[in-house]
Amino acid sequence: MRQLLFDASAGFFLNSVAMKIKGYANHQDFAGVGVAVPDHLQWHRVQKLKDMHGNGWRTAHNPPDPALLAAADELGFLVWDENHRNGQDAEVELLVRRDRNHPSVVIWSICNEVLCDTQGDWVSDARRLNKLFHQLDPLGQRPVSANQNGWIGPDTPLDLIGFDYNTENYDAWKALAPDIPTISSETSSAVSDRDEYFNDVAGGHVAGYDELPNYPSWGQSAQQAWGGVGVKNDQGILTRDYMCGGWTWTGWDYKGEPTGPQDAPQYGWPDVNSHFGILDLAGFEKDRYFWYRAWFDPDASPAAAAQNAYLFPHWNWNTSVALPIWLYGAVDRAELFVNGVSRGLQEMPRFGHIQWAASPWVAGSLRAVLYSNASATPIGEVWRNTTGVPAALRIAIKDGVGGHGLVATCRDAALVSVEVVDSAGHVVPTAADIVTFAVSGPASLLGTGNGDPACHTGDKATTRPAFHGKVLAVIAGGNVAGSVLVTASAPGFAPVSLQIAQQLPAPGFAAEWCHLGPAL
Repeated sequence: MRQLLFDASAGFFLNSVAMKIKGYANHQDFAGVGVAVPDHLQWHRVQKLKDMHGNGWRTAHNPPDPALLAAADELGFLVWDENHRNGQDAEVELLVRRDRNHPSVVIWSICNEVLCDTQGDWVSDARRLNKLFHQLDPLGQRPVSANQNGWIGPDTPLDLIGFDYNTENYDAWKALAPDIPTISSETSSAVSDRDEYFNDVAGGHVAGYDELPNYPSWGQSAQQAWGGVGVKNDQGILTRDYMCGGWTWTGWDYKGEPTGPQDAPQYGWPDVNSHFGILDLAGFEKDRYFWYRAWFDPDASPAAAAQNAYLFPHWNWNTSVALPIWLYGAVDRAELFVNGVSRGLQEMPRFGHIQWAASPWVAGSLRAVLYSNASATPIGEVWRNTTGVPAALRIAIKDGVGGHGLVATCRDAALVSVEVVDSAGHVVPTAADIVTFAVSGPASLLGTGNGDPACHTGDKATTRPAFHGKVLAVIAGGNVAGSVLVTASAPGFAPVSLQIAQQLPAPGFAAEWCHLGPAL
């Protein structure tokens, strides 16, 4: 039996082990399918967050797909399970009766922000729902919370007070109710797009640098929200033991809410989805992903720090461009070389990044040599090279989804990525070639995506432009066994293909267990 403890001073404990909840709030969207996400892709969506050493999923702002909870159970993820609206008793009863047997659920949430306002006695409504949660789940050990700053203080109707942004107020808010556990119920709201390094209102793109102005007026950078970098008294989720953890807005991009940087609130059209995600809508990693992967890693060894280090921006530009060069990683020091010339050795701030000043671009290479204070010998290095021109397409199963084949009759899915590469096999980060997918055999093309928030190609289109050299196809499994062939083509390149085997379920396999993707 798993044991939960939310302590007002020491934070969260799982089975008597102290653990910071490193979580992400998420909507339900995925590239090519909207919110009609195949069950098997729920494992992928959880695993991608786990790959950057996260451990929690906040459902926003309604009960989640049951397959998501099954994935969280199997992968060991912690879930903040959110009711849609305060004051709706029937909603709570449906939510709890459906989800209370999932060990992954560790927090019940009454509501989010404006959805907490019942236009009446909202505190009494929340107290009633709190009591109902516990009546329906007497053995679950789960506290009741909400994402609502109006319920901070000693008279809160919550078991676990949720702090909505306002990192600089953590200590003052905690002092109002020192004996009640606290968590960051929503934080950061940093905005960025993959491989973009200039803010472009007309084009609908946001730069990948995690700094002002690249978060809205209510938000903060990841470094501020989690590490307290630049915040009064270093207040942050990771720097305060009393904080049980937090939930970044958001882990994945989603349709709608195309909020731009702080200095450009006019962001909107042509964007059709948000910029908040650490992952884009197709599951490709943005630069911020690597900050989280570095500082959320519980393995503090120099080898792990070197493996997690990440240097950006990409190095395909023209002579009119000058950009600062950043390094993420929990290393102690790093020295940058631009085309073999040192740009200086710098110390890595805790929970921060190293930044070297901008200089005019020259084709060649960036190399960061990494050091640990425990040794004068480098512990590793990371590179960025100017690539050649686009020379070929490369096709592959993405993140292993479908790599073991498809299971017929289970509404299974596979992910196929196509990259535009140069003659040496390096992804060309400026490539926008138009890629067309075709599927033959007992499966079909369910949709496509590229992670570009300003792309207006329909989800179900077979042809889509690569965004910074990458594009994705979602393949829907069929109902009979056979060999599936996925082919990608683009003008000027030889077509590329891969085969996916599709097999019938094993004898005795129960159809209701189709959603247990990795267990198949």
